[in-house]
Amino acid sequence: MASTRTLDLSTCEREPIQIPGSIQPHGLLLVIDQSNDQILQAAGDAAQLLGYRGEVLGETTHEVLGTSLVDLLQLPETVLVREPTYLGFLEPGNGKKGLVITGHQAHATTILELEPAGAPASAARTLASIRSMTERLSDASELTDACFLAAREVRRLTGFDRVMVYQFLSDCSGVVVAEDKDAHLTPFLNHRYPASDIPKQARELYRRSALRIIPNVEYTPAPIMPMRSPLTDEPLDMSQCILRSVSPVHLRYLKNMGVGASMSVSLLPSGKLWGLIACHNATAKFLPYEVQEKCRHVGHILSQQIWSREEVKAYRRRHELAGAQSKLLGDLSGDDAHDTLLDLCAELQTAIPSNGVAVCWRGSVAKAGEVPPESCVRQLAMWLLHEKSQYPVFVTDRLSEHYSEAVQFTAEASGLLSITLVSDEPTILMWFRAEQVEEINWAGNPHEPAEPGISPGTLNPRKSFATWKEEVRGRSTPWEPVVVESAEIFASRIAFVLQQRRVRDLNGLLRKANEQLSTLATTDALTGVANRRAFDEFLDREWARASRVSRPLALTIVDVDFFKQYNDFFGHLMGDECLKQVAQALQESRRETDFVARIGGEEFAIVLPDTDRDGARNVAEAARARIEKLRINHPKSPTGFVTASFGVATRIPEETGTVQDLIQVADQALYDAKNSGRNRVVCAEQNSPMG
Repeated sequence: MASTRTLDLSTCEREPIQIPGSIQPHGLLLVIDQSNDQILQAAGDAAQLLGYRGEVLGETTHEVLGTSLVDLLQLPETVLVREPTYLGFLEPGNGKKGLVITGHQAHATTILELEPAGAPASAARTLASIRSMTERLSDASELTDACFLAAREVRRLTGFDRVMVYQFLSDCSGVVVAEDKDAHLTPFLNHRYPASDIPKQARELYRRSALRIIPNVEYTPAPIMPMRSPLTDEPLDMSQCILRSVSPVHLRYLKNMGVGASMSVSLLPSGKLWGLIACHNATAKFLPYEVQEKCRHVGHILSQQIWSREEVKAYRRRHELAGAQSKLLGDLSGDDAHDTLLDLCAELQTAIPSNGVAVCWRGSVAKAGEVPPESCVRQLAMWLLHEKSQYPVFVTDRLSEHYSEAVQFTAEASGLLSITLVSDEPTILMWFRAEQVEEINWAGNPHEPAEPGISPGTLNPRKSFATWKEEVRGRSTPWEPVVVESAEIFASRIAFVLQQRRVRDLNGLLRKANEQLSTLATTDALTGVANRRAFDEFLDREWARASRVSRPLALTIVDVDFFKQYNDFFGHLMGDECLKQVAQALQESRRETDFVARIGGEEFAIVLPDTDRDGARNVAEAARARIEKLRINHPKSPTGFVTASFGVATRIPEETGTVQDLIQVADQALYDAKNSGRNRVVCAEQNSPMG
């Protein structure tokens, strides 16, 4: 039993699923040398899909596909990245079905993938469908409702028997939070799946590649020839490939579930793997690329909804806790801070939500709420001081698994969040959460070890997915990430307050406070970039310097398009978050010598010393593209996403005008950018007069 369990935990996580060496045979994969258009590796039946009877390897894409790689990449708005990008539609002729071509970069090669295309749909119909999906998901009152709507929409698009929204939990197990299915199927809603069902490297692939489809679990893999790249002598990394062949263990897992075809769409709010839209069908089912893209879009919209709703919830929680903590810190600001802390023990429960709290200092113990006996609290404090003092904040929702003595008081303290302030007289603050007995409906017994496979060192996945109920004890309600984050901030702030009484150099404290005030005076509190005051001072200095050395000075003024409508639709909290992301995009686009500031509302400015008109345009265009690529959902914008307009002006001060002229010309260029359609860069002629 023990050896099988070890095998279960190690073998699956070491399986190199990103280099399977084969593809699913419904498509064709070609690896192209970018330097000469030559096909280096290939997989799939070119004769069946293209009617091409010759040897593919060594030929050019023009010979095999009738079009060169250069021609494919010359399509409008085509920029290859590490994720598959749509390159066009191929009509092979000879009675063969049309194919969709996608491509992505991999080192010095381009990987092309060809899949059968579906029935063409008009652009208007597709856009109307996407707009309708976006509105329905955005209008959902709760995140759970949005998940059910997404499951229903994907099932409508695909015709799969079952579509689930699957959320990963903190221990990497997963739970089905929404489901839409055929009436005859056994429901999986609220069923839990162990972390071993989707091992670590599989979760990483889900994060890197947003869509995976298996049209037929009974497929025979089509091998990649040759197995190793002629350029690198390494197996082909297929992490981003749509046609990538699937782990045999996963295929057996699906067969054990009675699944004949599957698809998954990753849910990636802020780039983090939150969960999946998982689709199952009892029989084989092929989905055209167009349908796959619509499902990918549903996943993107739902990811945006998850991010925005969780951010708003976290913001409100963070604000609430910060208020309670600030009040406590104010009460502790006197000379007898430690004594006050003991006296205010009960108020500490407002700082960190809990069932009970205890404070230990100089042998004294203060308690409030539901806490273990005082002797147990003292012993726990000693354990924290000697075993966990390296962590400013220690957090667990299963204390007895870390501290065996806690089995005596799991009812009062299955969960613990502690702050240990190490000094000559250590202070230990402990917040307790009571045991919360949980009954979990597992999809099969998660504690049964996997069976060894036929080949040495391989495994067979579990076969039973029947509901298996487990009562879990000794655990509390988990500590929410925002609460832990708040506790870490509180720990640092309370440590400062408690150490203040030791500080005798008041001049040093005053100097530090003045430095902080100086920083605040020149920094925009919301976005972290420079404020209007700092902008005016910097621009005046640079204008004077440019006058002395006869060098050009450029100014770009940036305005977020349709921001009022964004604020009206999402509210000011989300509006603030939008401005933060725009400011970050501007900072990431600037050069080392450029200066970014927020000069009012949704308006920003970039000062570019020693920069002519073309240089300023390049920086502005890079910033515009970076903001557009944020893909911040904006239903009230024609593009569907947040964009920005840029006005650019350049002056050589000794030749013409004043610094105010420079601002006015840039402002006029911004006005022209907005009047000509927004989401663009307009540059005034260098040293042109106002007009």
